[in-house]
Amino acid sequence: MMGKPETVFGTRRSWPLLMMLILACGALVAAASAQTARIKRVSLMTADLDQSIAFFTEVVGFTLDFEGTLPAGGEPFLGPVFNIDAAKPIRRALLSTSTEPRGLFLIEHPASPAPDPGIPTAVVTVVQVANIGQTLQAARVFGAPVSETVTDVTPEGMRFSEAMITSPGGHAILVYEIGSADNP
Repeated sequence: MMGKPETVFGTRRSWPLLMMLILACGALVAAASAQTARIKRVSLMTADLDQSIAFFTEVVGFTLDFEGTLPAGGEPFLGPVFNIDAAKPIRRALLSTSTEPRGLFLIEHPASPAPDPGIPTAVVTVVQVANIGQTLQAARVFGAPVSETVTDVTPEGMRFSEAMITSPGGHAILVYEIGSADNP
């Protein structure tokens, strides 16, 4: 008996195949849209929040988004993360660059350890600046230690200049400029 021609997806036997195809497409879409890791912000502890805010805004070029004091127990995660007593009020600030909103979180704690130049630097925050010469001059005026400037070429062939600045909280801040005037 001749009936309507059956299509692959028009029969009961084709449903498992159709379901496998739908699941495979869903898996491909999920894999394609899977988010890779992204750094949300850098959090630094400092003994003097006001001095650190001044340094990061006047020297490095951040803008201050928010500064305030958390009430005792205001954000309990800060205690275990930073090994501090979150049952006491905590002053903090959020700062941004033109490309990283709220990319820097400063937390004030009077017992923040001072830098020890006799041990290796465990953490370095790297920040791109518009003009490394102006940034380094501002750091010197601020009284921040500044290293010599190094000039090199990225693996992609772009020339850059970089130098290390130490923040008032003792943090190593590597500032760099791509294609500076000294480096066309």
